[in-house]
Amino acid sequence: MSQNCNHNCSSCGENCSARTAPQSFLVQANPHSSIKKVIGVVSGKGGVGKSSVSAMLAVAMRKKGYRVGIIDADITGPSIPNMFNIHTHAGGCEDGILPEVSKSGIEIMSMNLLLENENDAVIFRGPVLAGIVKQFYTDVIWEDIDYLFVDMPPGTGDVPLTVFQSYPLDGIVIVSTPQSLVSMIVSKACDMAKQMDIPVLGLIENMSYVECPDCGKKLDIFPTSHVDEVADQYGLPILARLPMLASIMQAADVGRIEDLNMPYLKGAVEELEKLIYREEKREIIAIPVIDSSINDHFGRSEQFMVVSLVDDVVIDKRIETMRELHSAIPTVLASLGVSVVLCKGMGVGAYNALRSRDIKVIRGVEGDIDRVIEQYVLGNLVDTENVCEHDHDCKCEHE
Repeated sequence: MSQNCNHNCSSCGENCSARTAPQSFLVQANPHSSIKKVIGVVSGKGGVGKSSVSAMLAVAMRKKGYRVGIIDADITGPSIPNMFNIHTHAGGCEDGILPEVSKSGIEIMSMNLLLENENDAVIFRGPVLAGIVKQFYTDVIWEDIDYLFVDMPPGTGDVPLTVFQSYPLDGIVIVSTPQSLVSMIVSKACDMAKQMDIPVLGLIENMSYVECPDCGKKLDIFPTSHVDEVADQYGLPILARLPMLASIMQAADVGRIEDLNMPYLKGAVEELEKLIYREEKREIIAIPVIDSSINDHFGRSEQFMVVSLVDDVVIDKRIETMRELHSAIPTVLASLGVSVVLCKGMGVGAYNALRSRDIKVIRGVEGDIDRVIEQYVLGNLVDTENVCEHDHDCKCEHE
């Protein structure tokens, strides 16, 4: 920068750093907002059920106990409030605009909540639409939100571009249907995200199939899906395949989307949860069990209780059955993300195999399993170096 710089780039021909440095278009949230993760829900074209998927994702995360908000960024075609049976006007205070809150506690902001009549047409040009979308983030008070979902209009036009540039997106979910044309449009959405350096968390295929109401058999009503090809091309997971259900359409029409149970979204929920877990202390411990008790012999155990901890709080417990040879148990546990094994006894070979995979081992553990987990969290368990010393017919890894 020149010493005579007057900071007016419009009248200057110098090629200085102030003109060539990359510019950030990110906007700041309201000072009274607290938002952990911002997730965009996008589609390459309309009619794929993107808004209903946005709503169902929000409901699914709320049912998991998270604080959730939705920005209805489809300014000219807002539909989110109706799905939650919200027909009031958003309020405000001297600090900003207050979102409306659904019956289950989901915070919502939409153009429909600002119109005098929700059926009024919104006839704005692109720059005005972009400005409103920014204000939904900067002026609205999003208090203590874990996941803020942004339901974008279809395509790659002004509003999606504004969200990509202005919002601190932690990732996007792309919604598609099985038709080949839609899959081609998905590729365009993936390309846009790549160019904008926005992570794509995965794909959700909506209207994937129908279920026979009598036998539950899945029936394809569209030609062969091409979503798998797109997923493979971009190295993306398919987070969910949602069936066509009359119950979804009916719930959305009458504002009862929160009454739905959507087991089909389990994979999507797990992927979204990872975004928060990455920033927290997370451990996965494994305990050999038999008949709900700790198995005395690690190498003979056919079942392991796998316990997930986040910030020393148990968030999940499940039983994993070992179908592989016992010598493969350390590899299987490592593939499950296990970082700690609690057990009573263990052979030297198994111990070395676990330690070579950076899995901590605490031996000499006995008693009630829940009590054992509690003592581990409190830091009261110490490895006793209890080595398994059975006869050679023992299936532990002696080497």
